Amino acid sequence: MKRTLLISSGLVTATIFAASAAVAQAPEPYPELAKLEAALGSWTVEAEVKPSVFGPGGRVTGIERYEWMPGGFFLRMERESEGPSGAFHHTFIFGYDPVARNHTAQWYDHTSGGSGSATIEIAGHTWNWSAYGYTGEGSPFQERCTYTFAADGNSYTVACEVSTDGEAWSQSAEAMYTRSE
Repeated sequence: MKRTLLISSGLVTATIFAASAAVAQAPEPYPELAKLEAALGSWTVEAEVKPSVFGPGGRVTGIERYEWMPGGFFLRMERESEGPSGAFHHTFIFGYDPVARNHTAQWYDHTSGGSGSATIEIAGHTWNWSAYGYTGEGSPFQERCTYTFAADGNSYTVACEVSTDGEAWSQSAEAMYTRSE
């Protein structure tokens, strides 16, 4: 009888715990993530890139699509473009670091195998991007970019500089993005 009572009592406790866990509130995305909403949607890009650690200079055209990932904690961007070196595909994952109190990004180059990490300071319509990473050939780089969103939300510009040593910087790209959706 004691054994039956212990098993029954254990089942009741497990059932109550499971039910209370199911009712528990899922965490809400950080309010600071709302600052990333300016990028939501699809954008066409026209850019002029300079010769750099990323490859030869020339014109780049393409499309970028931004959407929230399930749960709302991360914003994913898929980039499909054509440039001086041919077609390329990148994925960016944007988020927020509540400990460091800054926005973050990870990017992955599906074409060459390069990747990188960035922190982003967002103030009004301006995003200041500071990144480090490596190209698919294994060349390290640092990058800093300024994204400036138009007040109407239908376009933005990007100006970037790159460095291979953190001391000598050179212009690497200027781009114009136009909302396509």
